[in-house]
Amino acid sequence: MRTFFMGAIAALAMGSVLMISQGISPAHADGHAVIEKRIAFMKNDILKPFLTIKGFVKDGKGSAADVAKAAAALSAAAGGIVADYPKGSGRGDHDAKVTRALPKIWEDWAGFEKAAGVLGAEAAKLASVAAGGDAGAIGAQFGMVGKNGCGGCHKPFRGEKVK
Repeated sequence: MRTFFMGAIAALAMGSVLMISQGISPAHADGHAVIEKRIAFMKNDILKPFLTIKGFVKDGKGSAADVAKAAAALSAAAGGIVADYPKGSGRGDHDAKVTRALPKIWEDWAGFEKAAGVLGAEAAKLASVAAGGDAGAIGAQFGMVGKNGCGGCHKPFRGEKVK
């Protein structure tokens, strides 16, 4: 048993030495995991329902019921956004190629929380509007989701994509 623990300690130490020798601290590596988790969340839980709604509004794909379901999912997911942005997981702490999260998020945390809340509220309104089945009203409220919800966060808190 003692040999196992000694081996595990040695492996952890060697891993830390390897990461440090490559310029990656253990905390920095954890930050990369947080960023990867955040990107996956945004793609799966935010973008996917958004694209379902966009397909209905722009291309007539699916139904108003599909929009209502996707909008409800988007609204629920919006409540989880801020949890995926711990301090140390933005630009300045990580290369701009790794994350688009600007330091302004943590400088204006209340504004960031408010922006995520607006996305949730606009998406909830869309779910309600979609239940009525009026394609024109759905399109108008979808515009508000994009402008006030997505744009309310992306414009002030998201940096340009760097290749």
